[in-house]
Amino acid sequence: MRVLFTGINHRTASVTLRECFAVGGDASSHMDAFRERFPGCECVIVSTCNRFELYVARPLHGKPNADDLRTFLSGRFGVPMDQVASASIHREQDQAVAHLFRVCCGLDSMVLGEPQVLGQVKRAYQAAGDCGAAGPVLHRVFQQAIATAKQARTETGIDAGRVSVGSVAADLAHQVFADFADKTVLGIGAGEIAKLTLRHMMELKPHRLWLANRTHRNASELAEAIHLPASVGGARPWEQLDELLIEADIVVTCTAAPEPILTPKRFKPILKRRRFRPLFVIDLAMPRDADPAIGSMTNLYLYNIDDLQSVVADSLGQRGDQAQDCERHVAAAVTACMSQITHADLGQLIRKLRAKLHDIGQEEGERTLKKLAQHQDSPDAEALGAVLDEHTQRLVNKILHMPLSQLNQHHGDAPLGFYAAALRRLFDLEDDTEAKTEPTKLPEQAPGPDPDAETNSAESVQDKPAATRP
Repeated sequence: MRVLFTGINHRTASVTLRECFAVGGDASSHMDAFRERFPGCECVIVSTCNRFELYVARPLHGKPNADDLRTFLSGRFGVPMDQVASASIHREQDQAVAHLFRVCCGLDSMVLGEPQVLGQVKRAYQAAGDCGAAGPVLHRVFQQAIATAKQARTETGIDAGRVSVGSVAADLAHQVFADFADKTVLGIGAGEIAKLTLRHMMELKPHRLWLANRTHRNASELAEAIHLPASVGGARPWEQLDELLIEADIVVTCTAAPEPILTPKRFKPILKRRRFRPLFVIDLAMPRDADPAIGSMTNLYLYNIDDLQSVVADSLGQRGDQAQDCERHVAAAVTACMSQITHADLGQLIRKLRAKLHDIGQEEGERTLKKLAQHQDSPDAEALGAVLDEHTQRLVNKILHMPLSQLNQHHGDAPLGFYAAALRRLFDLEDDTEAKTEPTKLPEQAPGPDPDAETNSAESVQDKPAATRP
Protein backbone atom coordinates (compact mmCIF):
# COMPACT_ATOMS: atom_id res chain seq x y z
CA MET A 1 0.00 0.00 0.00
CA ARG A 2 1.07 3.57 -0.67
CA VAL A 3 0.39 6.43 1.78
CA LEU A 4 -0.57 9.85 0.41
CA PHE A 5 -1.51 13.20 1.91
CA THR A 6 -3.09 16.27 0.30
CA GLY A 7 -4.26 19.34 2.18
CA ILE A 8 -4.15 23.03 2.98
CA ASN A 9 -3.14 24.87 6.14
CA HIS A 10 -2.60 28.33 7.58
CA ARG A 11 0.68 28.67 5.69
CA THR A 12 -0.69 27.85 2.24
CA ALA A 13 -4.28 29.09 2.32
CA SER A 14 -6.10 32.15 3.62
CA VAL A 15 -8.75 31.89 6.28
CA THR A 16 -11.33 32.53 3.55
CA LEU A 17 -10.22 29.48 1.56
CA ARG A 18 -9.85 27.28 4.65
CA GLU A 19 -13.40 28.21 5.56
CA CYS A 20 -14.61 26.51 2.37
CA PHE A 21 -13.21 23.20 3.61
CA ALA A 22 -14.47 23.41 7.20
CA VAL A 23 -16.46 20.25 7.92
CA GLY A 24 -17.25 20.82 11.58
CA GLY A 25 -17.29 17.79 13.83
CA ASP A 26 -18.41 15.19 11.28
CA ALA A 27 -16.41 14.37 8.15
CA SER A 28 -17.90 10.88 7.70
CA SER A 29 -20.01 11.85 4.66
CA HIS A 30 -16.90 13.14 2.88
CA MET A 31 -14.96 9.99 3.72
CA ASP A 32 -17.86 7.86 2.50
CA ALA A 33 -17.90 9.80 -0.77
CA PHE A 34 -14.15 9.34 -1.15
CA ARG A 35 -14.34 5.56 -0.68
CA GLU A 36 -17.22 5.36 -3.13
CA ARG A 37 -15.09 7.22 -5.68
CA PHE A 38 -11.96 5.15 -4.91
CA PRO A 39 -12.97 1.66 -3.76
CA GLY A 40 -10.33 -0.30 -1.90
CA CYS A 41 -8.69 2.83 -0.46
CA GLU A 42 -8.46 3.99 3.15
CA CYS A 43 -8.83 7.61 4.22
CA VAL A 44 -8.83 9.92 7.24
CA ILE A 45 -9.83 13.61 7.16
CA VAL A 46 -8.28 15.99 9.69
CA SER A 47 -10.12 19.32 9.78
CA THR A 48 -9.27 22.11 12.24
CA CYS A 49 -9.37 25.89 12.19
CA ASN A 50 -5.85 25.92 10.72
CA ARG A 51 -5.88 22.94 8.35
CA PHE A 52 -7.82 20.56 6.18
CA GLU A 53 -5.91 17.37 5.41
CA LEU A 54 -6.82 14.17 3.59
CA TYR A 55 -4.70 11.09 4.35
CA VAL A 56 -5.03 8.13 2.01
CA ALA A 57 -3.69 4.59 1.73
CA ARG A 58 -4.16 2.95 -1.65
CA PRO A 59 -2.84 -0.08 -3.57
CA LEU A 60 0.72 0.42 -4.79
CA HIS A 61 -0.08 0.96 -8.47
CA GLY A 62 -3.69 2.10 -8.14
CA LYS A 63 -5.62 5.32 -7.91
CA PRO A 64 -5.84 8.06 -6.71
CA ASN A 65 -2.79 10.16 -7.54
CA ALA A 66 -2.16 13.78 -6.59
CA ASP A 67 -4.34 15.21 -9.37
CA ASP A 68 -7.15 12.79 -8.52
CA LEU A 69 -7.13 13.95 -4.89
CA ARG A 70 -7.21 17.63 -5.85
CA THR A 71 -10.01 16.97 -8.33
CA PHE A 72 -12.01 15.16 -5.64
CA LEU A 73 -11.57 18.03 -3.16
CA SER A 74 -12.44 20.63 -5.78
CA GLY A 75 -15.67 18.88 -6.72
CA ARG A 76 -16.63 17.91 -3.20
CA PHE A 77 -16.24 21.39 -1.68
CA GLY A 78 -17.07 23.50 -4.71
CA VAL A 79 -13.68 25.22 -4.85
CA PRO A 80 -12.19 25.98 -8.29
CA MET A 81 -9.45 23.54 -9.26
CA ASP A 82 -6.86 26.28 -9.78
CA GLN A 83 -7.35 27.48 -6.19
CA VAL A 84 -7.04 23.97 -4.80
CA ALA A 85 -3.92 23.31 -6.87
CA SER A 86 -2.18 26.55 -5.87
CA ALA A 87 -2.98 26.30 -2.14
CA SER A 88 -2.64 22.56 -1.50
CA ILE A 89 0.43 20.55 -0.64
CA HIS A 90 0.90 16.88 -1.53
CA ARG A 91 3.20 14.30 0.04
CA GLU A 92 3.66 10.56 -0.43
CA GLN A 93 5.08 7.65 1.53
CA ASP A 94 7.62 8.64 4.22
CA GLN A 95 7.03 12.37 3.59
CA ALA A 96 3.27 11.94 4.04
CA VAL A 97 3.78 9.94 7.24
CA ALA A 98 6.32 12.48 8.51
CA HIS A 99 3.84 15.30 7.93
CA LEU A 100 1.22 13.60 10.11
CA PHE A 101 3.77 12.89 12.84
CA ARG A 102 4.85 16.56 12.79
CA VAL A 103 1.23 17.71 12.97
CA CYS A 104 0.59 15.50 16.01
CA CYS A 105 3.70 16.84 17.75
CA GLY A 106 2.66 20.45 17.15
CA LEU A 107 5.63 21.09 14.86
CA ASP A 108 3.36 22.19 12.01
CA SER A 109 1.01 24.31 14.13
CA MET A 110 0.67 28.07 14.06
CA VAL A 111 1.74 27.96 17.71
CA LEU A 112 4.77 25.68 17.96
CA GLY A 113 4.07 22.71 20.23
CA GLU A 114 0.31 23.38 20.44
CA PRO A 115 -1.14 20.40 22.36
CA GLN A 116 -4.76 20.79 21.20
CA VAL A 117 -4.01 19.52 17.70
CA LEU A 118 -3.21 16.05 19.05
CA GLY A 119 -6.71 15.76 20.47
CA GLN A 120 -8.14 16.96 17.16
CA VAL A 121 -6.18 14.30 15.25
CA LYS A 122 -7.36 11.63 17.69
CA ARG A 123 -10.99 12.59 17.14
CA ALA A 124 -10.51 12.61 13.35
CA TYR A 125 -8.93 9.16 13.47
CA GLN A 126 -11.73 7.87 15.71
CA ALA A 127 -14.35 9.20 13.29
CA ALA A 128 -12.61 7.45 10.37
CA GLY A 129 -12.51 4.21 12.34
CA ASP A 130 -16.18 4.49 13.28
CA CYS A 131 -17.30 4.83 9.65
CA GLY A 132 -14.88 2.18 8.39
CA ALA A 133 -12.73 4.57 6.36
CA ALA A 134 -9.48 3.77 8.19
CA GLY A 135 -8.00 0.37 7.40
CA PRO A 136 -4.91 -1.60 8.49
CA VAL A 137 -2.37 0.83 7.02
CA LEU A 138 -3.84 4.07 8.37
CA HIS A 139 -4.60 2.39 11.69
CA ARG A 140 -0.89 1.68 12.00
CA VAL A 141 0.16 5.15 10.83
CA PHE A 142 -2.22 7.12 13.07
CA GLN A 143 -1.69 4.98 16.15
CA GLN A 144 2.07 5.35 15.88
CA ALA A 145 1.78 9.09 15.14
CA ILE A 146 -0.27 9.60 18.31
CA ALA A 147 2.08 7.45 20.40
CA THR A 148 5.13 9.26 19.02
CA ALA A 149 3.59 12.65 19.80
CA LYS A 150 2.92 11.67 23.40
CA GLN A 151 6.48 10.42 23.86
CA ALA A 152 8.07 13.39 22.10
CA ARG A 153 6.06 15.91 24.12
CA THR A 154 7.05 14.20 27.37
CA GLU A 155 10.74 13.90 26.54
CA THR A 156 11.34 17.22 24.75
CA GLY A 157 8.99 19.66 26.52
CA ILE A 158 7.85 21.04 23.17
CA ASP A 159 4.43 21.87 24.63
CA ALA A 160 5.71 23.62 27.75
CA GLY A 161 4.64 27.18 28.44
CA ARG A 162 2.13 29.30 26.54
CA VAL A 163 1.69 27.25 23.37
CA SER A 164 -1.99 27.43 22.47
CA VAL A 165 -4.12 29.61 20.24
CA GLY A 166 -5.91 30.67 23.41
CA SER A 167 -2.71 31.92 25.01
CA VAL A 168 -1.85 33.86 21.86
CA ALA A 169 -5.32 35.42 21.83
CA ALA A 170 -4.76 36.56 25.41
CA ASP A 171 -1.36 37.99 24.43
CA LEU A 172 -3.04 39.91 21.62
CA ALA A 173 -5.62 41.31 24.04
CA HIS A 174 -2.81 42.37 26.37
CA GLN A 175 -1.17 44.26 23.49
CA VAL A 176 -4.43 46.16 22.98
CA PHE A 177 -5.10 46.95 26.65
CA ALA A 178 -2.36 47.46 29.20
CA ASP A 179 -4.78 47.23 32.13
CA PHE A 180 -7.89 45.04 32.45
CA ALA A 181 -9.09 46.24 35.84
CA ASP A 182 -12.02 48.09 34.23
CA LYS A 183 -12.52 45.86 31.19
CA THR A 184 -15.26 43.36 30.38
CA VAL A 185 -14.49 40.23 28.39
CA LEU A 186 -17.23 38.25 26.64
CA GLY A 187 -16.63 34.65 25.63
CA ILE A 188 -18.97 33.17 23.02
CA GLY A 189 -18.93 29.38 22.68
CA ALA A 190 -18.27 26.57 25.11
CA GLY A 191 -15.89 24.21 23.29
CA GLU A 192 -12.31 23.21 24.05
CA ILE A 193 -10.69 26.24 22.41
CA ALA A 194 -13.08 28.58 24.21
CA LYS A 195 -12.18 26.92 27.51
CA LEU A 196 -8.44 27.31 26.95
CA THR A 197 -8.75 30.88 25.74
CA LEU A 198 -10.93 32.04 28.62
CA ARG A 199 -8.59 30.46 31.15
CA HIS A 200 -5.83 32.66 29.77
CA MET A 201 -8.16 35.65 29.74
CA MET A 202 -8.81 35.09 33.45
CA GLU A 203 -5.08 35.49 34.09
CA LEU A 204 -5.43 39.08 32.85
CA LYS A 205 -7.81 39.71 35.80
CA PRO A 206 -10.61 41.52 33.93
CA HIS A 207 -13.31 43.35 35.84
CA ARG A 208 -16.00 41.14 34.27
CA LEU A 209 -15.92 37.91 32.24
CA TRP A 210 -19.22 36.80 30.79
CA LEU A 211 -19.95 33.54 28.95
CA ALA A 212 -22.68 32.98 26.37
CA ASN A 213 -23.61 29.88 24.41
CA ARG A 214 -26.74 28.74 22.58
CA THR A 215 -27.04 25.96 25.15
CA HIS A 216 -27.00 27.77 28.48
CA ARG A 217 -26.10 24.63 30.40
CA ASN A 218 -22.86 24.27 28.43
CA ALA A 219 -21.92 27.85 29.27
CA SER A 220 -22.59 27.20 32.97
CA GLU A 221 -20.47 24.05 32.87
CA LEU A 222 -17.65 25.99 31.20
CA ALA A 223 -17.77 28.66 33.92
CA GLU A 224 -17.46 25.91 36.50
CA ALA A 225 -14.65 24.15 34.60
CA ILE A 226 -12.48 27.30 34.47
CA HIS A 227 -13.32 28.16 38.10
CA LEU A 228 -14.84 31.50 37.18
CA PRO A 229 -15.92 33.25 40.43
CA ALA A 230 -19.47 34.55 40.52
CA SER A 231 -18.06 37.90 41.65
CA VAL A 232 -16.24 38.22 38.31
CA GLY A 233 -18.91 36.92 35.97
CA GLY A 234 -20.49 33.71 34.75
CA ALA A 235 -22.91 32.30 32.20
CA ARG A 236 -25.63 34.50 30.71
CA PRO A 237 -28.58 33.43 28.52
CA TRP A 238 -28.07 33.47 24.75
CA GLU A 239 -31.04 35.81 24.44
CA GLN A 240 -28.96 38.50 26.21
CA LEU A 241 -26.16 38.38 23.62
CA ASP A 242 -26.88 41.88 22.29
CA GLU A 243 -26.82 43.34 25.80
CA LEU A 244 -23.53 41.56 26.48
CA LEU A 245 -22.04 43.00 23.28
CA ILE A 246 -22.94 46.46 24.54
CA GLU A 247 -21.13 45.82 27.84
CA ALA A 248 -18.03 44.12 26.43
CA ASP A 249 -14.64 45.63 25.63
CA ILE A 250 -13.21 42.37 24.21
CA VAL A 251 -15.17 39.56 22.56
CA VAL A 252 -13.59 36.14 22.04
CA THR A 253 -15.79 33.95 19.89
CA CYS A 254 -15.38 30.30 18.94
CA THR A 255 -18.58 28.43 18.19
CA ALA A 256 -19.48 25.68 15.73
CA ALA A 257 -22.10 27.84 14.01
CA PRO A 258 -22.23 27.26 10.23
CA GLU A 259 -23.01 30.95 9.58
CA PRO A 260 -21.65 34.18 11.14
CA ILE A 261 -23.37 35.21 14.36
CA LEU A 262 -21.71 38.65 14.53
CA THR A 263 -22.96 40.60 11.51
CA PRO A 264 -23.23 44.26 10.48
CA LYS A 265 -27.00 44.02 10.89
CA ARG A 266 -26.60 42.96 14.50
CA PHE A 267 -23.95 45.56 15.31
CA LYS A 268 -25.54 48.60 13.69
CA PRO A 269 -27.90 49.39 16.60
CA ILE A 270 -25.41 48.06 19.17
CA LEU A 271 -22.59 50.48 18.25
CA LYS A 272 -24.84 53.49 18.87
CA ARG A 273 -25.73 52.24 22.34
CA ARG A 274 -22.04 51.68 23.11
CA ARG A 275 -21.48 55.46 22.84
CA PHE A 276 -18.59 54.90 20.43
CA ARG A 277 -16.47 52.88 22.89
CA PRO A 278 -14.02 50.71 20.92
CA LEU A 279 -14.77 46.99 20.74
CA PHE A 280 -12.15 44.35 19.94
CA VAL A 281 -13.42 41.05 18.48
CA ILE A 282 -11.11 38.02 18.31
CA ASP A 283 -12.67 35.36 16.09
CA LEU A 284 -11.12 31.91 16.61
CA ALA A 285 -13.90 29.94 14.87
CA MET A 286 -13.77 27.98 11.63
CA PRO A 287 -15.99 28.70 9.81
CA ARG A 288 -15.81 32.23 11.15
CA ASP A 289 -18.31 33.56 13.67
CA ALA A 290 -17.75 37.18 12.62
CA ASP A 291 -18.68 38.52 9.22
CA PRO A 292 -15.51 40.18 7.85
CA ALA A 293 -17.62 43.24 7.00
CA ILE A 294 -17.88 44.24 10.67
CA GLY A 295 -14.16 45.00 10.63
CA SER A 296 -14.86 48.15 8.62
CA MET A 297 -17.45 49.49 11.07
CA THR A 298 -16.58 52.48 13.24
CA ASN A 299 -14.76 51.68 16.52
CA LEU A 300 -14.96 47.94 15.87
CA TYR A 301 -11.64 46.09 15.48
CA LEU A 302 -11.77 42.53 14.16
CA TYR A 303 -9.01 39.93 14.41
CA ASN A 304 -9.33 36.46 12.90
CA ILE A 305 -7.16 33.44 13.55
CA ASP A 306 -4.66 34.38 10.84
CA ASP A 307 -4.05 37.74 12.51
CA LEU A 308 -2.57 35.88 15.47
CA GLN A 309 0.46 34.88 13.41
CA SER A 310 2.20 38.21 14.03
CA VAL A 311 1.91 37.58 17.78
CA VAL A 312 3.15 34.01 17.36
CA ALA A 313 6.24 35.11 15.43
CA ASP A 314 7.67 36.80 18.50
CA SER A 315 7.88 33.52 20.42
CA LEU A 316 8.88 30.97 17.75
CA GLY A 317 12.57 31.15 18.55
CA GLN A 318 12.12 30.43 22.24
CA ARG A 319 11.73 26.65 21.83
CA GLY A 320 14.23 25.97 19.05
CA ASP A 321 16.11 23.26 20.97
CA GLN A 322 12.93 21.42 21.91
CA ALA A 323 11.78 21.58 18.28
CA GLN A 324 15.04 20.03 17.05
CA ASP A 325 14.78 17.23 19.62
CA CYS A 326 11.20 16.64 18.57
CA GLU A 327 12.18 16.50 14.88
CA ARG A 328 14.70 13.76 15.72
CA HIS A 329 11.98 11.76 17.48
CA VAL A 330 9.77 12.15 14.44
CA ALA A 331 12.45 11.08 11.97
CA ALA A 332 13.24 7.88 13.86
CA ALA A 333 9.56 7.03 14.35
CA VAL A 334 8.73 7.61 10.67
CA THR A 335 11.53 5.26 9.60
CA ALA A 336 10.22 2.56 11.92
CA CYS A 337 6.62 3.04 10.78
CA MET A 338 7.47 2.89 7.07
CA SER A 339 9.56 -0.23 7.67
CA GLN A 340 6.56 -1.93 9.27
CA ILE A 341 4.29 -0.95 6.38
CA THR A 342 6.83 -2.26 3.85
CA HIS A 343 7.24 -5.55 5.70
CA ALA A 344 3.47 -5.95 5.95
CA ASP A 345 3.16 -5.40 2.19
CA LEU A 346 5.96 -7.88 1.56
CA GLY A 347 4.35 -10.49 3.80
CA GLN A 348 1.05 -10.11 1.95
CA LEU A 349 2.87 -10.39 -1.38
CA ILE A 350 4.62 -13.57 -0.31
CA ARG A 351 1.33 -15.09 0.83
CA LYS A 352 -0.22 -14.33 -2.56
CA LEU A 353 2.81 -15.81 -4.37
CA ARG A 354 2.71 -18.94 -2.24
CA ALA A 355 -1.01 -19.41 -2.90
CA LYS A 356 -0.54 -18.90 -6.64
CA LEU A 357 2.28 -21.45 -6.80
CA HIS A 358 0.23 -23.95 -4.80
CA ASP A 359 -2.64 -23.52 -7.29
CA ILE A 360 -0.29 -24.17 -10.20
CA GLY A 361 1.19 -27.19 -8.44
CA GLN A 362 -2.22 -28.63 -7.65
CA GLU A 363 -3.45 -28.15 -11.21
CA GLU A 364 -0.39 -29.84 -12.71
CA GLY A 365 -0.45 -32.57 -10.05
CA GLU A 366 -4.02 -33.52 -10.93
CA ARG A 367 -3.13 -33.61 -14.64
CA THR A 368 -0.10 -35.82 -14.01
CA LEU A 369 -2.03 -38.22 -11.80
CA LYS A 370 -4.47 -38.82 -14.66
CA LYS A 371 -1.56 -39.64 -16.98
CA LEU A 372 0.03 -41.94 -14.43
CA ALA A 373 -3.28 -43.76 -14.05
CA GLN A 374 -3.06 -44.75 -17.71
CA HIS A 375 0.05 -46.85 -16.91
CA GLN A 376 -1.12 -48.51 -13.70
CA ASP A 377 -1.97 -51.86 -15.36
CA SER A 378 1.33 -52.18 -17.26
CA PRO A 379 3.88 -49.94 -15.57
CA ASP A 380 6.67 -48.91 -17.93
CA ALA A 381 9.59 -47.25 -16.14
CA GLU A 382 10.58 -45.28 -19.21
CA ALA A 383 7.03 -44.08 -19.84
CA LEU A 384 6.55 -43.16 -16.19
CA GLY A 385 9.83 -41.25 -16.23
CA ALA A 386 8.66 -39.33 -19.32
CA VAL A 387 5.40 -38.38 -17.57
CA LEU A 388 7.30 -37.10 -14.52
CA ASP A 389 9.76 -35.18 -16.70
CA GLU A 390 6.85 -33.60 -18.54
CA HIS A 391 5.22 -32.71 -15.18
CA THR A 392 8.40 -31.01 -13.98
CA GLN A 393 8.88 -29.07 -17.23
CA ARG A 394 5.25 -27.90 -17.34
CA LEU A 395 5.44 -26.82 -13.73
CA VAL A 396 8.64 -24.83 -14.29
CA ASN A 397 7.27 -23.23 -17.47
CA LYS A 398 4.03 -22.16 -15.79
CA ILE A 399 5.93 -20.59 -12.90
CA LEU A 400 8.28 -18.71 -15.24
CA HIS A 401 5.70 -17.72 -17.83
CA MET A 402 4.45 -14.53 -16.12
CA PRO A 403 7.80 -13.01 -15.06
CA LEU A 404 9.51 -13.80 -18.40
CA SER A 405 6.57 -12.37 -20.35
CA GLN A 406 6.77 -9.17 -18.30
CA LEU A 407 10.51 -8.90 -18.91
CA ASN A 408 10.08 -9.35 -22.66
CA GLN A 409 7.36 -6.67 -22.66
CA HIS A 410 9.55 -4.28 -20.69
CA HIS A 411 8.12 -0.73 -20.74
CA GLY A 412 11.05 1.12 -19.23
CA ASP A 413 9.70 1.63 -15.70
CA ALA A 414 13.02 0.23 -14.45
CA PRO A 415 16.24 -0.88 -16.23
CA LEU A 416 16.38 -4.55 -17.21
CA GLY A 417 19.63 -4.72 -15.29
CA PHE A 418 17.64 -3.98 -12.13
CA TYR A 419 15.45 -7.05 -12.69
CA ALA A 420 18.49 -9.17 -13.56
CA ALA A 421 20.19 -8.16 -10.32
CA ALA A 422 16.99 -8.88 -8.36
CA LEU A 423 16.71 -12.36 -9.86
CA ARG A 424 20.34 -13.13 -9.03
CA ARG A 425 19.88 -11.89 -5.47
CA LEU A 426 16.54 -13.55 -4.78
CA PHE A 427 17.41 -16.95 -6.26
CA ASP A 428 21.17 -17.02 -5.57
CA LEU A 429 22.05 -17.22 -9.28
CA GLU A 430 25.79 -16.58 -9.36
CA ASP A 431 27.26 -16.22 -12.88
CA ASP A 432 29.88 -18.75 -13.88
CA THR A 433 32.78 -17.99 -16.20
CA GLU A 434 31.11 -19.51 -19.25
CA ALA A 435 27.95 -17.51 -18.76
CA LYS A 436 29.93 -14.28 -18.42
CA THR A 437 31.93 -14.80 -21.62
CA GLU A 438 29.13 -16.17 -23.82
CA PRO A 439 25.78 -14.84 -22.58
CA THR A 440 22.61 -16.51 -23.76
CA LYS A 441 19.98 -14.15 -25.14
CA LEU A 442 16.31 -14.49 -25.86
CA PRO A 443 15.08 -13.06 -29.19
CA GLU A 444 13.99 -9.47 -28.72
CA GLN A 445 10.27 -10.32 -28.87
CA ALA A 446 10.51 -13.87 -27.58
CA PRO A 447 7.45 -14.97 -25.67
CA GLY A 448 7.75 -16.42 -22.19
CA PRO A 449 7.68 -20.21 -21.86
CA ASP A 450 4.42 -21.70 -23.10
CA PRO A 451 2.80 -22.98 -19.89
CA ASP A 452 0.81 -25.60 -21.83
CA ALA A 453 3.64 -26.91 -24.02
CA GLU A 454 4.44 -30.59 -23.54
CA THR A 455 8.17 -29.98 -23.76
CA ASN A 456 9.71 -26.56 -23.39
CA SER A 457 12.78 -25.45 -21.50
CA ALA A 458 13.16 -22.19 -19.59
CA GLU A 459 15.89 -19.90 -20.83
CA SER A 460 17.90 -17.20 -19.09
CA VAL A 461 16.80 -13.64 -19.69
CA GLN A 462 19.49 -11.11 -20.62
CA ASP A 463 19.42 -7.41 -21.43
CA LYS A 464 18.23 -6.47 -24.87
CA PRO A 465 20.90 -5.52 -27.44
CA ALA A 466 22.22 -2.01 -26.88
CA ALA A 467 20.85 -0.83 -30.22
CA THR A 468 17.28 -1.45 -29.05
CA ARG A 469 17.58 0.25 -25.67
CA PRO A 470 15.80 3.56 -25.26
